Amino acid sequence: MNTFNQKKKPRISIIVPTYNEENHLKETLIAIKKQRCDISYEILVADGKSTDKTVSIAENYAKVFISPQKGKAFQLNYVAPKTSGDLLIFLDADTLIEPFFLQKIHKIFKRDKNLFACSARVKYYDGKCLTFNLGSLTFTITSYFFLNINAHLYYFFKTLFGYPELSGTNIIVRRDIFFKAGGFKQPPESLGIDKVFSDSLLYLKRKLKRGKIKTLNFISVFTSGRHLTMRRSFKRISQYHSKKEIYYELAKEINK
Repeated sequence: MNTFNQKKKPRISIIVPTYNEENHLKETLIAIKKQRCDISYEILVADGKSTDKTVSIAENYAKVFISPQKGKAFQLNYVAPKTSGDLLIFLDADTLIEPFFLQKIHKIFKRDKNLFACSARVKYYDGKCLTFNLGSLTFTITSYFFLNINAHLYYFFKTLFGYPELSGTNIIVRRDIFFKAGGFKQPPESLGIDKVFSDSLLYLKRKLKRGKIKTLNFISVFTSGRHLTMRRSFKRISQYHSKKEIYYELAKEINK
């Protein structure tokens, strides 16, 4: 059912930003390439001039583009115009998707024409997990169980109260909406790219008087917990509150 090799215009474009990701990238790209779906898609890697084997690994599975400037926002904005899909998926280099991920995502956007963007539920892991089935649903428990529950509740309630925030590990957005929102902005010290993009979508939603942005509750991705530190979390929160005006102004820069 995989149509990755079919010669037709991709309906979904998956963009993976990289910088020295030789230890994680292969597993991520293999998971993408092994999708079980009847939808044409393409894989693009946006590299920030890696100095390890990242590019040579990526070339075995994807189209590789070297960004003239390093930085997640710059790299993704550089490659986004080179895509062909009507649906853009930005996926971190250490994030894994399950075999039916694209099929499910495509169905959701096809069913809800008013959905602008979404993120799947994030499950942090260290390579080990316990999986079990309950009826038609599959549940997975990792060593980050309590953190995963809290993260899920955070994104769930943000969406519920009308201030949805997309997860930087996986962002799915309609192509036209991405460019209308002005793409990704580079906040101070590169922290909070996902927060600024989420706010840009909210500003666009208000301007157009339509649209939905949300976190999906029953579709999830696995992402490495290697960057999870209290110091990084406090730094992001502190920086955001000390430079709120900068973040707000960046978010409001949407295309006319």
